[in-house]
Formats: sequence, C-alpha cells, structure tokens
Amino acid sequence: MDLKYVLFYPLGPVLGALLGGLSVALGWLRPRAGLAAALVGTLAWWSGGMGTSAALLFFVALGSLATQANPRSRDRRGRRAAQVLANGLPAGLGGVLLGPVFFYGAVAAALADTLASEVGARAPWAWRPGRGRVPSGTNAAVSLPGTLALLLGAALVALLFGGRHTGAVFVAGVFGAVLDTLTGPLEERLGWWTNDVNNAVATAAAGLLAWALA
Repeated sequence: MDLKYVLFYPLGPVLGALLGGLSVALGWLRPRAGLAAALVGTLAWWSGGMGTSAALLFFVALGSLATQANPRSRDRRGRRAAQVLANGLPAGLGGVLLGPVFFYGAVAAALADTLASEVGARAPWAWRPGRGRVPSGTNAAVSLPGTLALLLGAALVALLFGGRHTGAVFVAGVFGAVLDTLTGPLEERLGWWTNDVNNAVATAAAGLLAWALA
C-alpha cells in the first residue's frame, strides 16, 4: 500500500478534532457542534487535503466572525450541531464522492448564505416576494447589503480556492444561496422542512452545480 495513503487518511480525524476543539474554545460552536465539526473536518481533508480543509476553516472563521459582529444574531452563543451538519455534511460527503470542486461549490453557497443573513439582518429593511417590504431578518427576505454580502462570500471562496474552476464555484455559490432564499418559505408551510433541511438542500445543490459546470 502506498505510504502516502497510509498517512493521508488517518490525518483527517486528527485535523477534524482540532477544528472542532478550536471552534468550541473560541465560542464559535457549542460543545456538541464541535463533534459535528470534527466529522465535517475529517471529510473535508478526505475531499482534497489542504485546499478543502483550508476552505472549511475559512468558512467557519469568517462566518463565525460575521455572526459575532451581528448583535441581532440568534447564534452568537455558538452554532448548533444540526447547523454544522446541514452546511458541512453535504459538502463533505459530496467532496469525498465527487471531488474537491463539489466541496468548494457547497462551501461557497454556505458562506454566501451566512454572510447574507448576518449582514442583511442589520439592514434598515428587506423585501420578500409576495409580501413586499418587511423588517430586516425576516425569513426568505432579501436586502441590498445582504445581497452584496452574498456575492462577496461566493466570490471569496471561488477566488481563494476555486483554481481553474473559479467561475463554476462562484456561480454555484450564488445559486445555492439564492436557492436557500427561494425555498425558505417552505419552512412555514411544511412542518418537517426546517431551516437546517433548507440549508442542506441548498448546499448540496450548489455542490452538484459546481461539479456539473467544472
């Protein structure tokens, strides 16, 4: 057996545990969420090594800082395990099965959606299809600051990690975040369609689109 693979795969759980522990210590995640982050961190390493692991760390750090900077955020005490799995598990599983570009597309969507939510919540007002002008932070509503943050989040992941697939990752990131907004009203109509389900579907769809476009 190739020594490279003997060393490569066991390193995943080690790095995943470090990511989970660090995130809990910094207050970014709640304790159980740290365990979920360890799993996602393992899959991130297995998806593409340093590149995908760096992309995950970038998402966790920037998304958490945006949350901490938003006094209205409900997640300032740290994100829950279900939130971590909803954003990270589709990216990790897809990355292992289909390759790094899937992972990058999913992470681009997750960061774009996170920044849009945290920045948009501080806007003076927002707009929701079918309702018109609504208070900022309303589910499935959009605002100019939130939209700009969405584009920035997708662009950062695409430019920093997309490589020759920069365009595919950016388009997929924007698509996933917009899809998350469009399907948001289902949370009010279907009892089982929670925000976590919505996020998981959007990130998985973004990963698939990035993979298809690459």
